[in-house]
This record gives sequence, C-alpha cells and structure tokens, in this order.
Amino acid sequence: MFGQLGYLIAESFRGWKQQRTVILPSLITIFLCSLLLASSLVALCGVVRLLEAEKSLYSVEAFLPGEIPADSAAVIRHDLERMKHIDSVEYVSADSALADFRRHFDGEMLELVEGNPIPPFFRIRLDEESSNPIDLIDVRNAVMRIGIFEEVQAPVEWVEKISAWKFRMVFWPVCLSVLLLVTLSLIICNSVRLSLLSRKLLVENMKYAGGSYGFIEFPFVLEGLMQGLVGSGAASLLLLVLMNSVTEALPMVGAYMEGAGTLLVLVVLLVSALSAYFSFRTVRSFLHATRNEQVG
Repeated sequence: MFGQLGYLIAESFRGWKQQRTVILPSLITIFLCSLLLASSLVALCGVVRLLEAEKSLYSVEAFLPGEIPADSAAVIRHDLERMKHIDSVEYVSADSALADFRRHFDGEMLELVEGNPIPPFFRIRLDEESSNPIDLIDVRNAVMRIGIFEEVQAPVEWVEKISAWKFRMVFWPVCLSVLLLVTLSLIICNSVRLSLLSRKLLVENMKYAGGSYGFIEFPFVLEGLMQGLVGSGAASLLLLVLMNSVTEALPMVGAYMEGAGTLLVLVVLLVSALSAYFSFRTVRSFLHATRNEQVG
C-alpha cells in the first residue's frame, strides 16, 4: 500500500517536471487570479467594516458657547430627546471633551493654546430607522433652529458619499470574486486536460493494468492541489507583505484590515480545494469518455 502511495506521489512530482511547459503558465495564472481574488475579498472585508462604522456617523454635535449649569443641561437634553428621529442625547462637558481629545490626538497640539479651547457640546445620535442622509440633515437643521448653540456639526458629506457608493462597494468585489473563481476553475480544468492528453498512453496503460479510478486519479488530483497551494500561497504572502507596508505607512487603515490574515488563509484553502476538486472532475470525465469510446 505504502509502495503504491509512494509511486503515485512520485508520479505527481514527475508530472510537474515533465509537463512544466503546461503547468508553469497555469501556475502563474493561478497566482495572478488568487492575488486578485484575495485583494477583492480583503477590500470587501474593509467595506463591511466601513459600513459597520457608518452607523456612528449618523450623529449631530451641537456646541454651546460655554459651560452651563447641570439643571440647564438636563432641560436642553430633555428637549432634544423629544425631537423626531432621535435615539439618544449625551452631554459632554468641556473637561470630558478635552480628555477625549488627548486620548485620540497628540497633546502637543494644545500646548500653544491657553486653557481649554474645546467647548461643551451635546452629541445627538439618530435612531436606526433614521440612518440616512435626509433625516441627518433634517435633525441638524432642527437643532440649528433652536438658537442656543454656537455651532452644529454633522458629517453630511461623508454620509452622502457612503450612501451613494454603498451598493457598488459591495456589488463589484462580490462579482469580481465570483468571476475569478470561475476563471480559476477553467484554468485548472484546462491545465489538467492538457496534462492528461500528453500522458494519455500512461493513463491507458494504468487502466489496462487493472488500476482503479482512484489509483489513476490520485497523481492528477495531487498535482492540481499543489498548483492551487503554491499559486494561492505565493499570492497571499505577497498581499500580506503589501498590507503590512500600507498599515505601517497609514496606521488608520489597519482598523479596516483586521481579520485579513484569516481571510488570506481561507483563500489558500479555497483555491487549493477547487484545484483538487476540478482536477478530480476532469480526470473522472476523461476516464468515463475513454470507457464509452471503448464500449462503443
């Protein structure tokens, strides 16, 4: 049994050497398709994280001219909560706003300014049903009409851009991924078919010698598996190096690439499994076709 297994594995590697003119272009194409597939899925992962973060953009910040008593803040908060589309209202004092600023930004930016330049404000969040640009603009305008706030801000431009591009940001990566999977399948099938045609005599001799379908298919399936593993593995490693370089240059991008390493491993497993499966299907179809020809 182990002798047969050793022979089949050796035959797989012998096929790589003998059919390198067929396998090398196929391997390069699998590498390029895997690189595009992994890039598309990483981009889709980033889009999903962006859409998750989009919910936090549906908020309005209303800045006061200065500190106000606690009872006045409670009254204003109550009035804001009664407005349409509002989910929650939070009062942020000047000290709390300054502490939050220091946590997210370099404190040296405030050294040239005396005192606390950040005024107190109300953070108004919209409810889930109102998470759209129109309702955000309506709430911002309604808060401005109250007249007690020095400035009212809302990320309207960002929300409108994300809302306009949301469908395309999800649709095109998914379409590209499906197209690349189909392309990979065709490339693998074509590569195995060419390898089979060049070794047709060997396959027929193995069949006449009493070799089972599994015995004949094993070298080709292992060959396809190795093509998928090498091609997709090299593509994933290259993309991982590029991603690390990007996150080092732009640390804020790293938040949208969390879990990308796991995704790259899944790409390697998926491409390898597809390579093995379509190699199996191609060889099995070839064996059935030759058997029908002999019967006919």
